[in-house]
Amino acid sequence: MTNDTALRVDPDRADANEEVRQLIVDLRDASRDGRKLAQRYAELLEKVVEEYCVEFEMRAEAALARLQAR
Repeated sequence: MTNDTALRVDPDRADANEEVRQLIVDLRDASRDGRKLAQRYAELLEKVVEEYCVEFEMRAEAALARLQAR
């Protein structure tokens, strides 16, 4: 094997390596985007549940006050 042969790069292999690198980048980006989206939905769900609980608590207190007033 000469130096020329050792230094020669197989274009198909180089293309495949680049595709793998790009796939890794794309997967990392998708993973990060997915985590951000999940976090936003979790925050939204937490807010909705909190609002519902506050509303439910207010309605329950009002009903209890009506019962106690009788």
